[in-house]
Amino acid sequence: MAKVPCRLAALDLDGTLLTDDHVVTDRSCEALQELAARGVMVVLISGRMHRAIQPISDQIGLENPIISYNGGMVKHSRTGEVIHHTPIPAAEAMALVEYGDREGLHLNFCLNDQLFIKEYNQWSELYEKRTGVPATALGNLRELDGQEPTKMQILDTPEKIDLLLTECQAKFGERLYVTRTQVEYIEFMNPQVSKGRALQALANQLGIPNDLIVTFGDGYNDETMMKIAGFSVAMGNSVDEIKAIADYTTETNQNDGVALAVEHLLL
Repeated sequence: MAKVPCRLAALDLDGTLLTDDHVVTDRSCEALQELAARGVMVVLISGRMHRAIQPISDQIGLENPIISYNGGMVKHSRTGEVIHHTPIPAAEAMALVEYGDREGLHLNFCLNDQLFIKEYNQWSELYEKRTGVPATALGNLRELDGQEPTKMQILDTPEKIDLLLTECQAKFGERLYVTRTQVEYIEFMNPQVSKGRALQALANQLGIPNDLIVTFGDGYNDETMMKIAGFSVAMGNSVDEIKAIADYTTETNQNDGVALAVEHLLL
């Protein structure tokens, strides 16, 4: 197969670049370092908070903008400059807090790249284990009334999330972007937020045409960035909807799928 032309490579993290143990393999790290050495802008793009992506960027040795919060923030990994930020309106944030209190749900409230919760529990422990981000328990998230978080999340069992997703989309979907990013997560953002929009804005700023963008993803929230790219790569563990729109399907995240695709298609 002929090499795919690429000036910007955008990679999702969980389920894509990271293994199920949430690490970057040596092979994937080396492949991305070689890609960057050849002048390709390597951009990490994730639903995670910026502070949870920064250590991964540092591990690879990147000095590029990071797209975090599913596109809600674009912040430079080296300078700390916030290039783009689209938070949730304060009124909608409090409507979600009230819903969470009423239904007895665990909520993450991401404000100024800090994580706030009502109380510590199994879900705060899970999130910290996965992302390395500790939470601050306030006892009552209504203390943050008037604040505009970048993102909010509900965490629960996969079975409960199955039921809650439809309800949350019906209740908040006209006012917020509601998506499922992990089997235990429902995420809420400003309706203007998506990975595709943030990636498009960054590419425009850098003067990189879409046909020279290559994206790597596995989940529903990767669809918008896959669709704007000149070439898109689905992981072997991707949901069927992502495989259906991708130009190429590589191995799974457990089997160095990113490294194999980069080596085969781009290097």
